[in-house]
Formats: sequence, C-alpha cells, structure tokens
Amino acid sequence: MNKVRFEKFEMKYGSYLPEDFKRFLIKYGGDAQFGSCRFEYAENIINNILRVPGEMDFHLIPFGDIGNGDYYCFYKYGPFADDYYVGIWLHETRNFVILASSFKSFIYKCLLDDYLSTLIPNESLSESENAVSCEESLERCKILSEEYNFDFKKVKNMKNEFDYHRFMLEYDEKALQSLCFVGKSLMNKKDLKGFNMLENAIKHCYFYTAPYYLLGKMFYNTGKDGNMYFKQALKTSLGITGYSYWEEDYLEIPLDVHREIALYVDNALGKSKDFIHIKIYNGEDPYDYKFRLSIAREYIKNNDYDNAMIEYNNALFCCEDKSALKDILKEACNAAKEGGLLYLAGIIENDVRKIR
Repeated sequence: MNKVRFEKFEMKYGSYLPEDFKRFLIKYGGDAQFGSCRFEYAENIINNILRVPGEMDFHLIPFGDIGNGDYYCFYKYGPFADDYYVGIWLHETRNFVILASSFKSFIYKCLLDDYLSTLIPNESLSESENAVSCEESLERCKILSEEYNFDFKKVKNMKNEFDYHRFMLEYDEKALQSLCFVGKSLMNKKDLKGFNMLENAIKHCYFYTAPYYLLGKMFYNTGKDGNMYFKQALKTSLGITGYSYWEEDYLEIPLDVHREIALYVDNALGKSKDFIHIKIYNGEDPYDYKFRLSIAREYIKNNDYDNAMIEYNNALFCCEDKSALKDILKEACNAAKEGGLLYLAGIIENDVRKIR
C-alpha cells in the first residue's frame, strides 16, 4: 500500500485522512484485529464503499467494524488531517458515539478493550476457548504496547469499566464518552470533579448531547434549576448524543433524549427568544425532519453553515421517507458547497448517487 492510493480518496473528497492511520494500515493491512475493531481493507476505505447513504451522518468515514453491522469511523469536522474525532456508529439506532480525539488515542482504546476482555470471560465460549481468546488478546496488547510505547504495566492495573474510562482519560483528556462516563460516576458520589469533567466535555464538543443532559438531570434531581443545560441540549445533534447500547459506554441516555429534555424544560421555553426553543414550545416535535430542515435553513440565513450541516444530519436521522432523504442530501450538498465545506460536499454527492 502506498500513499498515492490514499490520495485517491483525499483528492476525490477533499478530506485528508490521519497520517498515523495511514501508516497503521500500511503496516498491519486490512482484516487486522485489535480490541473490538476489525480494520477494513484499504481499498474499501479509499473507494468509500463502507458508508450507508441516507443513514450515516455525512461527517463519517468508516474504517473498521465489529462484525455485527456497527462501524468504527472518523468524524470529520474539517478538511485537514487532524480535523476529526474517532467513534462508533451503531447500525441498530444510527447513533454515533465519540470515543477518542485522535487515532493513536483510539489505538490505546483498542489496547484497553483487549485487556478488559481478559477480565470478563465470554459466556458463549468454553473454558478452553476463553483461554485461547485471552492469549490472543494479550498478544495484541503486547504488539500495540511495543509499537506505540504504551504503558502496559499500568493497563494491567485495570479492574473494571470505571478504570477503563479513567485510563482512557489519562491518555486522552478529550475522549468524550469517557469524560461523560467518569463525570457521571463522580457526580453520583457528590464529587465536584464530575461537574468539571462534564463542563470540559461541552467545551470539547458543543453539539454532543450527553454532558448537557447529565448536568441538567443532576440539577433537576437535586431540586435546582437545570434549564440552562436542558435548553442548550435541545440545540445539539439528534444522532450524536452519547446514547449507546454497549455496556462499557452506557450512560443511561434515552434514545429519544431530546423529547425527554423538551418535557423537562417546556415551561421555560416560552420565555426564550431562540427560534428553536420557540418552535418546540409551540408544539414542534424535535424529531420531525421538516422541523430540522427549517432550522438548517435558518442557520444558512445567518451564514452558519457548520450548524446547518448538523441540522441537515438531524433531518436525515428523523426521516423515513426515501424520496425525502435524497432531497435532504441534495439540499445539504448545495449548502456545503455554498458554505465552502467541500470536504463534506464530496461525501454527500457520493451518498446521493448511491442511496436506494
């Protein structure tokens, strides 16, 4: 595998892939397994055949899977190589969970996944099969520790999922789901460090719903006013909320979290001057795709194309009408071009051609 082949993707879509990811794939190749991630063949990534048009957020570039239809993806928020998060797209619900802020951090997560698997036997395997699986996981831990100079001695101190997320944060302070997991756990223990962690999660990714929801609920459950957080949460992504059906990432975020938030904060919305709040107060369903389209168009009027793209994705997330999906994508593509977001326009154009 040479660099030119990666450039085929980068030149076509105007979006650069992380350099350490390209080096990793060159060295280990497709079908390599680390943690729960089976890395895809480079040709499939370069030819962009892994996306699910009309269902995947168009910021996502899939690069690996876990064998059940869920994909590990880059979330590209800019054209440059370092403009991305790493996370997992859940095929059953179409949610995306942000796990790491760099590819190397994601590889560290793979190391943690492999070691955690040695602590929790797979109930579907026999004792001898578990022993073999454990040996394979430890061998992968050794490979990654030597390749990236990870402190495996420290990793061996991991005892549970809280340690898993704590270690992840010590390596990557912007690992959003871990910030929310540890923050929530500490808040439940009345530790103010949890509040600071959730505030940091908001600073690192303003459209991620989980920290707003968790903070709003904390204030609400203690008889305090959490409306500030709830109102901000109503303007976040519908599909990138922190919801996950995987136990190690579970935060108790409802699947329709924006509807729940709207109920919590309903009376306060009547006094808001924000156009999203006013429409929800007047009875708009947060999961109505036509409502989300109207928000995207309002953002475009104000030349706020980044937030408009989030709302076009929200419209896709809500829409079940196949013909409407294509119209949403076409409108989003035109807006991306108009706003100079060419790294998204190419992906959206590809989705328009391939959607069924």
